[in-house]
Amino acid sequence: KPTKWTGVLLGALYMVAGLGLMISTDRTIRALTVFIGLIAIVRGVAVGASALHARKARPTWTFDIIRGLLFVAVGGIVITLPETVIAGLIFAAAGTAIVVGAITLSFGITHIEDDEADILEIGGYVKAWLDERDLGDEMRDELVDNLYFEPPGAVQKQAGFWVLLVLSVAIATLGIIADSTAVVIGAMLVAPLMTPIMGVSAGIVNGWPRRVSTAFATVTGGVAVSVGVAWIVASWTPQLIPLSSNTQVLSRISPTLVDMMIAVAAGAAGAYATVDRRVSSSIIGVAIAVALVPPLGVVGITLKAGQFSDAGGAFLLFLTNLVSIILVASVVFVVTGLVPIEQFKANRQTMRTVISTVTLGALVIMVPLIFAAEGIIASATRQATARSVTETWLGDQEGLSLKKVEVKTNDVTVVITGEGNVPPVEDLRVGLEEEFKTRIFVVVEYFPSVKLSSGGP
Repeated sequence: KPTKWTGVLLGALYMVAGLGLMISTDRTIRALTVFIGLIAIVRGVAVGASALHARKARPTWTFDIIRGLLFVAVGGIVITLPETVIAGLIFAAAGTAIVVGAITLSFGITHIEDDEADILEIGGYVKAWLDERDLGDEMRDELVDNLYFEPPGAVQKQAGFWVLLVLSVAIATLGIIADSTAVVIGAMLVAPLMTPIMGVSAGIVNGWPRRVSTAFATVTGGVAVSVGVAWIVASWTPQLIPLSSNTQVLSRISPTLVDMMIAVAAGAAGAYATVDRRVSSSIIGVAIAVALVPPLGVVGITLKAGQFSDAGGAFLLFLTNLVSIILVASVVFVVTGLVPIEQFKANRQTMRTVISTVTLGALVIMVPLIFAAEGIIASATRQATARSVTETWLGDQEGLSLKKVEVKTNDVTVVITGEGNVPPVEDLRVGLEEEFKTRIFVVVEYFPSVKLSSGGP
């Protein structure tokens, strides 16, 4: 039988493991990642083979095959992930281990008795902690009334949602065309699209398939209406600023993994604000942070301009926000007690199907985001390396000032101003090639300067 000190020991082990991951070396992280990826692939093949072998006796064999393919896909993606992304995922796993360890440790000290947790079942202490988080039927009924357009007052709720959505999209589109950050932020405050998205997450964890379907249909219809309204507004509004230099457009057509991380954090905050009245006013800040409507406005504007690649990038940003919010909000709703743990376990088969589908969608979306983020990080690293080499090459030349170092593939442009003798460009090229391990073409632009003064002794 486990004792309260078992929880203390397990909690301490979880936290030590999390801290150990945080201070791991790059080589250890890569080896651990490959090991995890291989385990996932082997597990996926085993699950799929087992499902095929027992397909006549197992009603859920098609789902098990999908689950096996999901394991294989995850394993392949994990093995091929760039180093920077791996480090981020390991950091997230370490944080999770520390949080689980803290929960287990606190229950081991203060709550858990011999018959309250089963250490042979993974997460026994966490389940005991979740048992105490039940919000109660009254709070659940209130949230259902806020998240779903159901009687009483279903027509008024629907009408209010669509009116606010159209107005918010119109405001956002006009703000984007005018390149006005203040107007776009105002549109985010009005936009109601977060409500049905939270409804999808709440329906998943509570095992409400009908509500999940209706909420997701509302989101889908909202996306179509938003793009259409943006297209119409863009058709009737003159473009005061070219799209090629419009910062509101440029900031939303090239999403990266950072955007997904923002959406994850904002989704967690939004879900928590939904279930906790004390911080419910923070949902306004969540709407600003996650920016659901502006990307759809950019989709409509760029489609009207015939810039289909930019429209695809903006729509990818919206999908990134959507999938991230649904996933993390589902987790937060469970942790905060929106669904009783017993009901959660009873409906887990339905939830596993839906969550697996959403997770697969998240993985598909993550692939282009990962490589975009890796490209940005690699570009910044090359830029910093080139600048460091250039500063070393320039040395202590008095009177010369390094103004700019620009790296484009294997071309490096250096801009220098001041007065004095510029060191041989050949030395700079050799130094850059030693760092980059490839042929480099260097251009040094030197602008002599003259000091002009007036007055004084």
